[in-house]
Amino acid sequence: MDAETKTRRFLHRVLRDYYRRADLYLPPRFTLREFAFVYMGGKGMHRPVAFRERADVHDFMARKLPLHTYYSTAYYSNPEAPMREKEWLGADLIFDLDADHLPSGDEMTYPQQLELVKKKTKLLLEDFLEGDFGFREENIQIVFSGNRGYHIHVRKKEVLSLSRGARREIVDHITGTGLDLPSIFPYTEIEVDRFRDYSKSVYSYRFPSSEKGGWSRRASNMIKRALRRWSQMSKDEVIQEIRTTPGIDKAAEGLYHELYELDKWEEIIKQESLDVLEEKGKVNQKHFLKIFEDVIRSHTVNELSLEFVGTTDEPVTGDTKRLIRLPTSIHGGSFMVVEPIGRDEFYDFDPLRDAVIPSLGDELYAIRIDRLPKEDSIYLRDKEFEIEEEMKLPEFALPFFITKYRAKVL
Repeated sequence: MDAETKTRRFLHRVLRDYYRRADLYLPPRFTLREFAFVYMGGKGMHRPVAFRERADVHDFMARKLPLHTYYSTAYYSNPEAPMREKEWLGADLIFDLDADHLPSGDEMTYPQQLELVKKKTKLLLEDFLEGDFGFREENIQIVFSGNRGYHIHVRKKEVLSLSRGARREIVDHITGTGLDLPSIFPYTEIEVDRFRDYSKSVYSYRFPSSEKGGWSRRASNMIKRALRRWSQMSKDEVIQEIRTTPGIDKAAEGLYHELYELDKWEEIIKQESLDVLEEKGKVNQKHFLKIFEDVIRSHTVNELSLEFVGTTDEPVTGDTKRLIRLPTSIHGGSFMVVEPIGRDEFYDFDPLRDAVIPSLGDELYAIRIDRLPKEDSIYLRDKEFEIEEEMKLPEFALPFFITKYRAKVL
């Protein structure tokens, strides 16, 4: 038997054994949802499929052994009908965070990608969903996608009927699109000169309040972080970064002088005030604010690195008819479990430990990898494996090496 056949048969057995025993998760109102499947060696996606009973789902999965399993975030009167005849009833609110969408994600090793996307998920949860929107633990389900990211499902009753437009507004808030910057940087107009009908005023801008929630607190923290980061950089590096803001080129050196050579940056942080910057000449509060308005507008890319665009360029969160992976199913691209995670469990969750198929044992298999990956080693179930062209692996690690590193069973 050749290596290709051995490898395929091994994965088939893993799927068979898993789905015969798995305690599958079914989403609320699963009878009103469309299901879809991709099979090993199959062409295209099998959809739409609908189920009437929980036992039907288990029987189907155990017989068909899907490589990828999805369900609709939407509810339909007729989920098995063609799309135009389904009759949409509502949809969960979904956030899809994936390492594919992280800046420089392709340059990272797989464990590095997992670590970074988890930080972004934590930020989305704490800063926005719980902080800004006030969603409670019982409204939120966190799911490891099975490969390189996390899905967050919001099922609060009030969000189910939200239109695409309303969902887009949620995304706009998170990304800072259309942000009302005057509300973040309020100002007082001060008249400094008057002669007959002529008057001259200056503007005293207030630092965004860290006491407020939402973008005011976020902007305050961003400014402080940037000022501290710049204090650790060379003058040329800071000036070069400042000059990326349109219209600041000529004022960059003067602003650096004000902030760091005159040590005003620490006073700005300490007092949460811009009054230390003179409102005159070439360097003033307006220049300072212009830079940080630019930083805030690019907050999602530079700080949060969230991406709400799926493979069809349709924003995932704004889509009311999206398919999403079924929790507790197997992800065919990694053979890890699409693992639902409790809110308190999220912080300690490690996919390379906790999403490995638990029923697989320690029996050794010889493998060959024709093209070695970026990482020299990887931990699975807290055991480190040095990655070599030919090696022996325990059964529990083998599906991951086959699907992620194209390993073949010898």
